[in-house]
Amino acid sequence: MADDMMPVTPPDTEDYRRANAAQLSSADPAYPVFVMANAGSGKTKVLIDRVARLLLRREDGREGARPDSILCITYTKAAANEMLSRLFRTLGKWSIMRDEKLREELSRLEGRDKSAYTADDLRGARALFARALETPGGLRIETIHAFCARILRRFPLEAGVLPGFTEIEEDEADAIWRQARGAAVLKAQEEHPEALDLLATEGGHEGADLPLNAMRYRIQPFLDFAQAHEFDSDRMERALREGLNAPEGSTADILDLAMGEEMPVTALREALISLHASGKRDDMRTAAAVEAALLAETAEARWEAYKGAFFGTQKPYSRLYNAGAGKDANVVGLFSTADPIGSEVSRVIELAEKLRLAAAVERNMALLKVGLPAVRAYQQEKRKRGALDFDDLIRSTHDLLKSRGMSDWVLYKLDGGISHVLLDEAQDTSPLQWDLISELTKEFFSGQGAERQQDPRTLFVVGDEKQSIYSFQGAEPAQLRAQEQEKGKMDPELRSLTMEMSFRSSPEVLSYVDAVWNSAPPVDVAADSHPPFSAEQVKHTARRANQPGLVELWPVEERAEEVDEDAWSRPVNAMRSSSPKARLAKQIARQLREMVDRGETVWEELPNRDWKRRRMRAEDILILVRSRTGGLFDAMISALKSEGLPVAGADRLKLTDHIGVQDCLNLMRFALRPERDLTLAEILRGPFVGFVDDDRYLYRFGAERGRGETLWSRMQADARPEVQQAAAFLSGLLAQRHLPPFEFLSAVLDVPAADGTTGWEKINARLGTPAHDPVEALIARTQAFDATGPSSMQAFVAEMESKTVEIKRDLAAPEGQVRVMTAHGAKGLQAPVVVMPDTTAGPKTVSDTLFDVDGLPIWSPRKDGDIPGAALARAIANAKSEEEFRRLLYVALTRAQDRLIIAGHWHGAAAPGYHARSWYALCERAMNRLGVEADEDGMMRYGDLTPLSIDGAGPEEDRHTLPDWVFRAPPEAGAARRYSAATTLLGQKTPVLAPFGKTREARLRRGRIIHTLFEYLPQLPPERRDAAAEAYLERLPELEAEDRLEMKQAAMAVLQAPEMKALFAPGGRAEAAIVGTAPELPKGLVINGRVDRLVVTDRDVLIVDFKTDQPAPETPDGVADTYMAQMGAYWAVLRQAYPGRTVRAALCWTDGPRLMFLPADLLLAALKGADRPV
Repeated sequence: MADDMMPVTPPDTEDYRRANAAQLSSADPAYPVFVMANAGSGKTKVLIDRVARLLLRREDGREGARPDSILCITYTKAAANEMLSRLFRTLGKWSIMRDEKLREELSRLEGRDKSAYTADDLRGARALFARALETPGGLRIETIHAFCARILRRFPLEAGVLPGFTEIEEDEADAIWRQARGAAVLKAQEEHPEALDLLATEGGHEGADLPLNAMRYRIQPFLDFAQAHEFDSDRMERALREGLNAPEGSTADILDLAMGEEMPVTALREALISLHASGKRDDMRTAAAVEAALLAETAEARWEAYKGAFFGTQKPYSRLYNAGAGKDANVVGLFSTADPIGSEVSRVIELAEKLRLAAAVERNMALLKVGLPAVRAYQQEKRKRGALDFDDLIRSTHDLLKSRGMSDWVLYKLDGGISHVLLDEAQDTSPLQWDLISELTKEFFSGQGAERQQDPRTLFVVGDEKQSIYSFQGAEPAQLRAQEQEKGKMDPELRSLTMEMSFRSSPEVLSYVDAVWNSAPPVDVAADSHPPFSAEQVKHTARRANQPGLVELWPVEERAEEVDEDAWSRPVNAMRSSSPKARLAKQIARQLREMVDRGETVWEELPNRDWKRRRMRAEDILILVRSRTGGLFDAMISALKSEGLPVAGADRLKLTDHIGVQDCLNLMRFALRPERDLTLAEILRGPFVGFVDDDRYLYRFGAERGRGETLWSRMQADARPEVQQAAAFLSGLLAQRHLPPFEFLSAVLDVPAADGTTGWEKINARLGTPAHDPVEALIARTQAFDATGPSSMQAFVAEMESKTVEIKRDLAAPEGQVRVMTAHGAKGLQAPVVVMPDTTAGPKTVSDTLFDVDGLPIWSPRKDGDIPGAALARAIANAKSEEEFRRLLYVALTRAQDRLIIAGHWHGAAAPGYHARSWYALCERAMNRLGVEADEDGMMRYGDLTPLSIDGAGPEEDRHTLPDWVFRAPPEAGAARRYSAATTLLGQKTPVLAPFGKTREARLRRGRIIHTLFEYLPQLPPERRDAAAEAYLERLPELEAEDRLEMKQAAMAVLQAPEMKALFAPGGRAEAAIVGTAPELPKGLVINGRVDRLVVTDRDVLIVDFKTDQPAPETPDGVADTYMAQMGAYWAVLRQAYPGRTVRAALCWTDGPRLMFLPADLLLAALKGADRPV
């Protein structure tokens, strides 16, 4: 056993040397590169290596790229933070390495000889850490949304967005949409009731909400269509008819004609005689339908009866009459389904198609009439709030870079800043995002931008089509190859590389993954242009070639008679303990418990890249499901807890669904309305009071209270000490009901109660550590709510009850607990042992009801009502959905490092208990391909059949139990550092003489607008500033024309004044943050503020604040004390930050205009007067 536990060095194989060469070539900063990287092949390492090599000195001695010239776009904030952390860790190590060690590191990174590195090279490498830290704005490793937001903040006027816009999260965007949708429905009830009725009917049980909510995520196609036809209903309807080749007239008009004068009544009556005479089944069915149609009073009723003679389940019958009736030539001429086809058969099939097309036009016109006002109200409300959602960020930046009038200017400004773009997770990039990136990098491949610099300007793209699983966010994996081909035509030096070697998984896991992918049958596709799932054979090679692994396919957990033994105590919607899902969850949890208790081993990588077996722990287990709904997810967590295995809880949850959050909200509800008995009862049984014995407390309170008496009154009258202690706690809540939500929760959670415990300790004792993240998320929501304006606890509770807020818990770093999450959520993660219990269901058909049909956005809610174009679009969407379903399987399988356990519960009504196109079917097919046979228990194993165990090893002590001090309130603060805005140094208001407007609001608004002009206009060429100012002010309709003119003139007067030239010189920054302290400031005070203008040169530092609210005093002596103290604080902090440079402070009075420098003695005097408690 001792030998088995010795470290193992992965072998130096030819595959490994090829993988190393591919990584070196990918990271070479001299060439543009597209990399197709298998899961676990080290793409993040290659990305970081490439950034590091870009920063290093070149072989010819030239300096490396500036940190701010590199833009790295990642898919998530977590990935960006991880990449940035790893890069800084590398640069930090270089900064303190000895020469020889650093030469080895650089040689390994760049593939050069160690002796090639000079002393200057080493000094440059050591300086990169400080250089990256000191770069304004830092290294740009960010999501594409963060990049777009940064561009729009830099060019708001050019992009047509409001300067200072806010970015709204999905939940806030949904709330705005719900408001807009509600207003549109109310409007439609008055203006278009027939359209609203049609939507409600076609939308099924969801009513009109179904199409309107679908429209929410496809706003742009509808807006583009409407704008192309100037929002004119007649033009839009005409365009729909022409685009769909639909007949003129409504469905009612078409039916009236077809089932009226065009109906061959005489011939049909004659045919009835022969049909009845035959008496055969087909003849009688046709005769009954014809008779019902002839007797019906309305055209619609005639059609409903008549089409029953021709159509079964939406398909024409193969035979409409029997041989007996077929002797009648009249019957044959009407109803023949053979060649030549009967006249009525032909007419009815054509009529059905006409009606389907006409109904599509009516349905979509109804959606446009009701939905477009909702879309416009949604857009207007966002503009009113100065808010942009995620789609707005992408589209506005895309339009800015594509616009003829502005794009050249913007690209010119960016061209000098961005020389290298790196795109991570490229398979999940949408076509619009690709278009944006192409615009951003077009000068890399041609034009003056490529010729202007000696150093090549490069694009680096890394992705894997097999891991594209975010189609719901617009990702199209085929775009990756298309972009590679397009860029390759533009630059013949572009390198296309493949990284096959996995540094993560064992050989058995990788061989099994290959077998799953390569043995899968093609997806049933509806269009030749769409490739099958396994169009290309996949190959993985293993770095860990000498480390055995294991793949297990368990037999499906079969159905059994479900005995409802816990019917009396089980919640109505809870899963039965005898269900296949519950039994499978228990079986998996029991097996995992035994594996941990037996001391089964997993492989762990050592710092020197060797691997060693160690005892398995709970944190080594990752359980992946397809969905959090359906019961298996919750059953799995419950079973793990029952077996005593620590579990991390849900990776993503709705905030208000968590019991700990509800407990906290109940405290707020009680403080607002103590008479609500149900709320109080939940508090009493919850963690903050803990009266869990209903017989002693709740039942007794209920039995003893009088008619009309509230539970709160009864409780106050109860003399028992523990009840009185609880009543004192609740009375404290009532006393704090007027606090803002954040302060209220802080007091409840952080301040010890009468029993000496804090709210956090009570939550931890009852709900455990999984409750921390949701409750902390609730606290964060209270902070954000308090920051938006006047804070009301009642408004906060109402908002939380009306919104669906989902939080994502970061389970990337194991904390001594089993992780249970969806396969989507596990993207980018890994674990020694991966369990997949949710494998037996098939791919879901698309729920989308909006399709692109020949460039038209078409709503088609049901398959049986699809027009041909929508039917094809739906079929292709279903095929794409199944392909993504299989790609998600690839993601799940490749999370495993050592061991993979695949299981499933019975699905469907009949054997074999799993869908024919399910994950389980694909995994079983792969086992068969590998020649694996099931044992007597139905288990199929591929790989090492005897996993090593450490003899006599019991469960490992939980090394991650949080210490008690985590839940204790902090001690009373002593001389804490106070963060303060500089304007609070003196506790008095500034005397104001308003030269404009009669109210305080008008004065403040004027100041904000002029400050905004000063922030953005200096970025434009002088000849364009006047027009840009006018364009900005025109978008503020609340201003009178003379007010807009006055504001523009005030701003332009400052910008054009000769004495102001230094303010707007290169190197100046608007709204510069200043944080720090200085000896001249009150003790313990840290200034945290912003100055309107900061100009830093090699010798001088100039800070300027613009003042618009009063006439300028004649001399600095007349400046208000608050202004002087504010500027003095900034002046003092910057003197500390820039020793050796002359720091000057000035006020720019727009009334004049006039630039007034403030003497140092007056600034010091003002600061001395401010040396008092704030």
